[in-house]
Amino acid sequence: MNRVEKAEFVSTLKEKVSKANAAFVTHYRGMTVGKLYDLRKKVRAGDGEVCVVKNRLAKIAIKGSFAEGLTGDLKGPVALILSYKDPVPVAKAITSSLNDESPFMMKTGTVFGKVVSAKEIEAIAKLPSREVLLSMLCSVLQGPVRNLAYTVQAIKEQKEKA
Repeated sequence: MNRVEKAEFVSTLKEKVSKANAAFVTHYRGMTVGKLYDLRKKVRAGDGEVCVVKNRLAKIAIKGSFAEGLTGDLKGPVALILSYKDPVPVAKAITSSLNDESPFMMKTGTVFGKVVSAKEIEAIAKLPSREVLLSMLCSVLQGPVRNLAYTVQAIKEQKEKA
């Protein structure tokens, strides 16, 4: 790449990082093309993107963004995985690609500006999806209102009997 192409690439990556709310750094050395394709497909399904970039260009692109805390971990052949909406499906896609035989490793990440370790990313992956969490919240909020309605109904029936 010449300087112009590199500058265009950095500006494109900087724009992608600015749209993202989570970024994860992973080692992909030794992964087969098929496994990397499967990872990209899973991440894309979770509204994310896998970017294999040169570390120097990635450091320039994330400078001044929420992911600036990841610059120290950009060493060796790494992939920068970005999440544009909910980081949970992307974290699930990453952790589902981890196994004992695979050389794929998770290093670190940042979620909404907070740097997280590999263990914290695994904990994020175990969370239910956003929709499930919202439905759980609605059911919790609905409980007291339902109990109040039952109480008012019981008082009404009691007064009708008397």
